[in-house]
Amino acid sequence: MRMNAVIKSFLIIIFLGIISCGPAPKESNSKKVEDSYKPVHSAEQITEDLEFAFYKKEPILIENIFAEWQKTVTPNTVEFINQNDTIAAIFEVFNSFYKPNDIHRLGIWEFDNNLNSNCKYILVQNKILYSILNSNKINKIDWIKSRKSLLSNFRPPLTSEGINILYQTDEYEESFINFLGYASLRTIEEKGKFQGILDETQTKYELLKGYIPVHIGQKENFWHFETYPYVNRILFNKSITKAKIDFSVGSQFGMTILQKKGRNWVIIESKNESHLNGNIR
Repeated sequence: MRMNAVIKSFLIIIFLGIISCGPAPKESNSKKVEDSYKPVHSAEQITEDLEFAFYKKEPILIENIFAEWQKTVTPNTVEFINQNDTIAAIFEVFNSFYKPNDIHRLGIWEFDNNLNSNCKYILVQNKILYSILNSNKINKIDWIKSRKSLLSNFRPPLTSEGINILYQTDEYEESFINFLGYASLRTIEEKGKFQGILDETQTKYELLKGYIPVHIGQKENFWHFETYPYVNRILFNKSITKAKIDFSVGSQFGMTILQKKGRNWVIIESKNESHLNGNIR
């Protein structure tokens, strides 16, 4: 099932045209820093642990899996975050934007915050698609001439107190896909029940959703585990003083514009683009 996670990432990259082109912007403090994270557990081992916990029906076993995840997958280092101005800006913008327990600040959503509710952990996405525009007008997008990039191994230090944070990784995503099985049909009823999927998968789904959000992706037949809002891409203006975030909340799509004021990034506009009544500010 490893191919599911690989294909998912590949399709997203192709769909958004993530092909680096044009000259790279000059960085005042550019230096390449490799991510220091090394997996402690393989996807196969995590899957085996999940299956063992499921069949033993002992809650402490599943608790231990998530506790180990939180312990061993930690935020990016300061050196990684500050390797250049663009990467640093991505982390700063994300931190200002990403408040999953206060999703109403970004617009009005069909399911309110129910997509994230009753979960013990917040699971943060591990890839960010971004682009530096050739203009300081954030809405003037030239995809042909703009440089497009993918930031992998993204694990931002989040400052919210009292929140249990998990960071998505390839091996954990693969293991959870293997554990649940391939979601070949989008067959979720309004009450959250599956049709045409094995009862065992339904039971496993019920087990996991108490810890992290579990949904079937809207565009592809893949499981979605990350806590909404999910950042689809970040666009920066040429001087990196404004940013536009295109994001999703379940099947709905939103747009947020942030502006840098002093050392802080501030939301100046945010709206649900799925309907006309979702504007904030």
